Amino acid sequence: MSSKHRLAGNQSGSTLVAMILLSVLILIVTLAVFQFGSQDASLAARRIDHSKALYMAESGLARAHTWLEAQDDPPPGILAVEPFGASPETLDYGSYAVTITPDAGNAASSRKYYTITSVGTFGNRTRTLERDVMTQSYAQFIYFTEVERPPGTYTPVWFCSADNIDGDLHTNGQIHIFGNPTYGGHVTSAHGGPDDPDLGNNPAFMYYNGSYYGHIESPAPSNPPYDQPVFMDGYELGASEIELPSYIDDLVTLATDDGVLLTGNYDIEIGRDDGSGPMYGTLSYRPISGGGWTDVDISSFNGVMYIDGSVQVEGILDGSLTIASSGTISIMDNVTYAASDADGPLDGCDDVLGLVSESNIVVEDNYANQGDCTIHAHLMALGTSFEVENYRYGSPRGTLTVHGGIVQRYRGCVGTGRLSGDTITIYSGYAKSYHYDMRFDTVQPPGYLLTGKYYKLSWREVPCA
Repeated sequence: MSSKHRLAGNQSGSTLVAMILLSVLILIVTLAVFQFGSQDASLAARRIDHSKALYMAESGLARAHTWLEAQDDPPPGILAVEPFGASPETLDYGSYAVTITPDAGNAASSRKYYTITSVGTFGNRTRTLERDVMTQSYAQFIYFTEVERPPGTYTPVWFCSADNIDGDLHTNGQIHIFGNPTYGGHVTSAHGGPDDPDLGNNPAFMYYNGSYYGHIESPAPSNPPYDQPVFMDGYELGASEIELPSYIDDLVTLATDDGVLLTGNYDIEIGRDDGSGPMYGTLSYRPISGGGWTDVDISSFNGVMYIDGSVQVEGILDGSLTIASSGTISIMDNVTYAASDADGPLDGCDDVLGLVSESNIVVEDNYANQGDCTIHAHLMALGTSFEVENYRYGSPRGTLTVHGGIVQRYRGCVGTGRLSGDTITIYSGYAKSYHYDMRFDTVQPPGYLLTGKYYKLSWREVPCA
């Protein structure tokens, strides 16, 4: 064979070997790509299962929270029953199991704390979440109303530029905004929400809109250039209703068991001056119709006093006290804390007062209240309103200062005036200076009423063991 033919044969053999090697290389690369792709797909699937397990756990937290709020009373023991821990709830091919554990101190506290533990599972992935909650008290609101207007009228009461509301606010009605009020806490309105009996209502503010006849409704956070409120902690329109109780049976029970229970109309002085000086830590009462004083050490009972009748109250509190009444509670003079100054409760103050009426709470039109009036308390007027007697008449009486909060079925009036810019000129009654007592975030007056809702304190994921 010629050398030419031998060269051609060698070239053909080399080409064949090269093609075989290339094919093997392509096969190896293909297998590697397929393997890496399978690993990526498996990793992606695990990530999806990991995320969906979290969703399962979050669903369990939400379900347990709803269950707690559906109970008539805060449960006393650990709950791991259907649909909780003993029988996991299945949802979209995943499941969650929930346990609700009460705090060890619940038995001795009117405020109840719980830890909700939810274990979510999806595929082979499991994640555990915990949420701490506590019963919500009406004392956690600086403002709470059923209706944002006076009783018997359709005239709205407006939050205006002179108002600085430095705590949480809730109304089951509609919020009316005139100018540039500041809301320092979270704001919620149930107007147009799922519990609103008027299906024609939509979640919205009512804005004054620069004209007595030109008001508008809008869900927007402002209505420039006329109305530009500031929401420092956000707002929620169309929220769920928080039912306002009409009766205070629980407080009656506490007063009956280990408190002070009276029938009739009474004068009450807290820290009464008996001629030798104020008796701090003492509660004194006598019939309005006449008679001598009865003095009681506040620390000698459970702190709950109920009067089946009307009450006139004033004084300086050193202690923890709730005064409840079936009738009107009249503020006859300043009601303040022993540990306070002109700016309200001092640091470390442990004085706490609740005033709860099944009717009204009224700042009396008397000689003592013709100047400034100061109230350190959380106030609940379950029948109608917190208001000033004869607020439309006479000369301006100064400033009505409240350190605490105000719950009322209807917005009561405390004065009349004219707003110019951010300044209000008072014509009659009082100018307002209302401040939330931040201590009510975690403490409350004795036996104070609960909303039936649970306040979310913290959220965390528990690492896998």
